[in-house]
Amino acid sequence: MKEDTVRVVGRAFAVLGCFTLDEPKLTLNQISEKLGLPMSTTLRILTTLVSLNALRRFDDRTYSLGSRVYLLGAVAQAHYKPHRVAHPYMQDLRDETKEAVSLYGIDGEYRVCYVHVPSLLSMRCVVRVGDRFELWAGASGKVLLAYAPEDIVERELRKLTPITAATITDKERLLNELAVIRGQDYAISYGEREDGIISTAVPILDWHGNAVYALSLAGPALRFTKERALELIPKLQQTGVEIARQLFA
Repeated sequence: MKEDTVRVVGRAFAVLGCFTLDEPKLTLNQISEKLGLPMSTTLRILTTLVSLNALRRFDDRTYSLGSRVYLLGAVAQAHYKPHRVAHPYMQDLRDETKEAVSLYGIDGEYRVCYVHVPSLLSMRCVVRVGDRFELWAGASGKVLLAYAPEDIVERELRKLTPITAATITDKERLLNELAVIRGQDYAISYGEREDGIISTAVPILDWHGNAVYALSLAGPALRFTKERALELIPKLQQTGVEIARQLFA
């Protein structure tokens, strides 16, 4: 009985996890395909979640996250320690540099943005809390991958495909870069995930040396040049250390 209950709860959370900023509305068929569950099973879960206001069903037979999830999200954000600790430091860094600052962590097979402070300038990097990106492209992804277990690295190496002309797709080259990142405690990306964007990132390490998060500073290459990016790395590293001290104290 307990195993059945745990499975149902797990499936309910899996349904909620199907919705993203890019896919805020989904049909029964889409959710069923994403989860690999029979339509009948998926429909029962959806019907229950709708009755609890965790999901909303529309007249066109699509579903979206409901008011209960929205309210729980507000409570979670107010008490979520990484946001509470990191945001003031990130805002100070943004105010000093005028560039976008983001905090990423690994979620499944992706890096997800947990906290974002936008640039003060009109030309900026557009990132949203909840956005998911590849682990093997971009400064933050490479930082998280550099400190990840070997099996995760091997898994990501099998995915290497070009996103831009600058994306690293050679396995040996990426492995060498990950080793360099561990040695210098920062990564830099020159348009690997998005053309015209330079980003730097440093690890937020716990007391065991695990990179739980990556702190990133990014901007358009026309303004945020290679020289400027490298110049700000010590400040970024200092901010990362301060955040780690508060998070893992």
